[in-house]
Amino acid sequence: MNPFLRPLKILIAVCLIVGLFPNHSLSGTSMTVTEDPIASFSSVALGGGRAVCYWIPDSSDSPNSLRRSEYQPEREKWSSPQTVEGDFATILGMNVIARESIDEIWMISVEGESDGLSKLTLRRSENNGLTWSESEPLKEISGKTRLGSVIEVADGGIAIGIAVDDGKETKQLHVIQYTDNVTGSLQLLVEKQVSEPILIQSVDSEIFAYFTYGENPRRYFRKSFAPGYSEWDLGMVNLPSAITNDVARRTADLIPLPDGRVVALCNDNVLRTGELSFRVSHDGGRTWPERRIIDSDAPEAKPRLILEDNGGYHAFYLKEGRLQHLRFDDNWALAHTRLETEPMLANVVPSLDSEEYVTTRGKPELPIEDKPFWVHVRVEAGESDWDEVAKPGIPTDLERIDPTITTPRVNQKDLEWVGTEDGLYMRSNGDGPFERYPTYGFEGPLSNHISGLAVDSRDVLWVATPAGLSSRNPAGEWSLYRGREGLPWENLTCIAIDPRDRLWLGSTRGLIQFRPYHEGRQWFYRAGERFLPGDHVFEVAIADKGKSVLSRTDQGVGRIDEVKKTLYEKAEYLEERYNDRHRRLGLASLARYTDESLGEWEHGSQASDGLWTSYHVTAMSLAYSLTQEDRYRKSAEESMEALYLLQNITGIKGLVARTMAEVGTPAADAAKGADNWHAAPDPRYIWRDDVSSDQIDGHYMAFYSYYEHIAQFDPEEREKIEKQIRQVTDYILDHNYQIIDWDGERTLWGWWNPELLNEEPNAHIEAGLYSLMMISFLKVAYTITDDSKYLDHVQKLIQEHGYLSNLLLQKKLFPNELNHSDDQLSAVAFYPIMQLEYNPTIRDAIRSAARHHAVIEEPERNSLFALVYASMEPQFADVEGALQTLREFPVDRRNYGTLNSHRADVILDPRASRRGQPLLIEVLPYDEHYFERWNQDPYRADNPGDGLTEGSGEHYLLPYWLARYHGVLTEPTER
Repeated sequence: MNPFLRPLKILIAVCLIVGLFPNHSLSGTSMTVTEDPIASFSSVALGGGRAVCYWIPDSSDSPNSLRRSEYQPEREKWSSPQTVEGDFATILGMNVIARESIDEIWMISVEGESDGLSKLTLRRSENNGLTWSESEPLKEISGKTRLGSVIEVADGGIAIGIAVDDGKETKQLHVIQYTDNVTGSLQLLVEKQVSEPILIQSVDSEIFAYFTYGENPRRYFRKSFAPGYSEWDLGMVNLPSAITNDVARRTADLIPLPDGRVVALCNDNVLRTGELSFRVSHDGGRTWPERRIIDSDAPEAKPRLILEDNGGYHAFYLKEGRLQHLRFDDNWALAHTRLETEPMLANVVPSLDSEEYVTTRGKPELPIEDKPFWVHVRVEAGESDWDEVAKPGIPTDLERIDPTITTPRVNQKDLEWVGTEDGLYMRSNGDGPFERYPTYGFEGPLSNHISGLAVDSRDVLWVATPAGLSSRNPAGEWSLYRGREGLPWENLTCIAIDPRDRLWLGSTRGLIQFRPYHEGRQWFYRAGERFLPGDHVFEVAIADKGKSVLSRTDQGVGRIDEVKKTLYEKAEYLEERYNDRHRRLGLASLARYTDESLGEWEHGSQASDGLWTSYHVTAMSLAYSLTQEDRYRKSAEESMEALYLLQNITGIKGLVARTMAEVGTPAADAAKGADNWHAAPDPRYIWRDDVSSDQIDGHYMAFYSYYEHIAQFDPEEREKIEKQIRQVTDYILDHNYQIIDWDGERTLWGWWNPELLNEEPNAHIEAGLYSLMMISFLKVAYTITDDSKYLDHVQKLIQEHGYLSNLLLQKKLFPNELNHSDDQLSAVAFYPIMQLEYNPTIRDAIRSAARHHAVIEEPERNSLFALVYASMEPQFADVEGALQTLREFPVDRRNYGTLNSHRADVILDPRASRRGQPLLIEVLPYDEHYFERWNQDPYRADNPGDGLTEGSGEHYLLPYWLARYHGVLTEPTER
């Protein structure tokens, strides 16, 4: 090296470090702007890294004084404070903005009250605030007015947010728009006690007002206003406010960035209320996954954040009454979340920008409306119900028809038809004798044994036979319907048509509805005890103007009603049922009925109680966050407390129980004598060992969702969840990413360590899923605790052990291997990290892996996976398929036996399942087979069951509330 270059390089490096070059002077070191105690302050950016700050001293000696200091980036210093010229009245609050469009600085202020009125005024400056014009009155407002933020809006004017107390227990939040010297009217947003609103305008010109409620001051809410609309829509954002009492006040400042992100400077930790942090939102200011602590001891910061023209930030806040300034950029703020080096990715996976798995078919416009739809529900019926229904009779007075008549007589325009045991008979215009129709099997009915006849409103004749269904249109053309056309079972026994031209076909193996003129699904197979008392149907009749169908079967009279439902109504029913019948120690539990009256039931333990309960925690946390209905919060809390009990019941700090039971209950009695059950330190309980990755996966999804939507806004809940996740995570880390059971041995499936995932051939199939799990677990732990040691483990696993490459191959598909348990476990692991990870490389890997997996899942219409994936890439997710599955899920969750391997419309896979069961090539509609949870195989043809065990419904609640919360499904449009 040239000896003269080395000192020069050192000098340049030193200059860069100390900030002698203005373009590199951003740092993380705060400085004091002024020693004056501050009453209120505001600031603006002047360009080139310069900023100016204005403040009113908290001093009785100068109540009308306005002071100013300017930041000089080349010196990294603030100028000496100077008193600003101008005639200032008593200012109760102010906000200063730079009007770039007119090269002025404006000051909006609230001046002293008199006669119960507050004055909102405007002053202008053309010399960076050295001198100011006389005040211009903008508005007189009745009541005490607290000034929020002021922003320049797209139309060239400004918007002013204020909170007003009129002295009559009415608290109001307003926005005033001011354009071209015309002050707009007060636009009322909220009539409750609220903080001073923070206003931002999104890249598409939508205005948002953020504020805290007196009723719920620890979290921010927002109202949005879109140009062209006069209504403000209330919403919730997961931005916490570190308030220790019930007084709503502003604790944050927000800035929208040109790239669509929103950044915040805020006191936002209810457990450590002194923390001031910088947060980043990637979804327009709704959630805030990235965070850096700016100051750990600034509890009354009253923060303000302004944006430089080069993309850096000026942060201002109060600390012990003194005004502090910090200048930084994204690189400094988010350095701790970035990878130290870019990982080497295996070359056996597609590149991260690959479009290989992008679905190009048309997608519905999102969000999809939750419109009412019809579902079939079995209703108990008897002979009296059958007798009351009008039914066409079989004629007995027809001459010259020798075979036994089997159907009513029907008319098709000028033709008259009747069916017999040996053919179809017809005559024209009601004249002369009936003649046997000559052709069968092609240009005629499929069989000469006619079991049913009906004519619809379009004058189409429908003919049911033991060989299938036939139809003849008015032009005399015949069509045939057998298995390959979609007819589930071909041996038909009877037929009826409702007023909407929908056919109900009785058969020897169930009841079939056919909608020949309907777009979309046309065939509905209704067999088994979910729909019928017996599967051999002899007669069928339409009732209630087509809303009901009655049938006579070999086991008595059956009735199916068509009932209108919305997805929301299903969710409400299942949540009510869950709380009424499906909690065992707070855990999600199947109900085993003691008899068919369904009046009494018992609860048993399940190997994955914790996993299913985590579904419910997440569903109810999302529901509460979206609706703010306290019943959802209470429901989530009860389920989360059950998970905490599982985490603590073993008496070994950090070792989670697989499940548990209360002594003296049927669940505990069933475990007697089993060597995998143990007495708990608390004598009321016993617990089951050998916890697996499945249950831990669920615990971390619950940790994330409960924290994100509930716990972070409540000091007691936050302290509890931080303690719990620390002990569970540390136990795993202390044992080399493994779960060591009570006996000192590793549990069968409790391992995520590199030695097994990367070096053990038998663990190859799990390497991708388990790598995904562990990275997700650690990210959740870091989010809740702010402890960087968990990020250090992420760095280590990605950069030293290839976990990101493993993750990219998360879904391994072999000819004879389709593990639906792993599919649902991957969805559970994907969900938290999709919301939390914004490192570009890691997020691209997650996106690529999830997209690949989603394409494989698409033929199954897996609601859970599709809607988890939709939280990241809704434009590529099969949202409509997922919602169609939810529409098909019966709300009656009993385990009715279902048989489908006999059907004429299905094809069986020549390979059996990994458990040796017959499989279908295509998944049937979900109301035609029994499917309780997402770890079950939807291709399974037959499912045993007696209808006496009822599922708990959380498998529906989770995808439903995912769809609602992430905006791909609306609330019900009709009820």
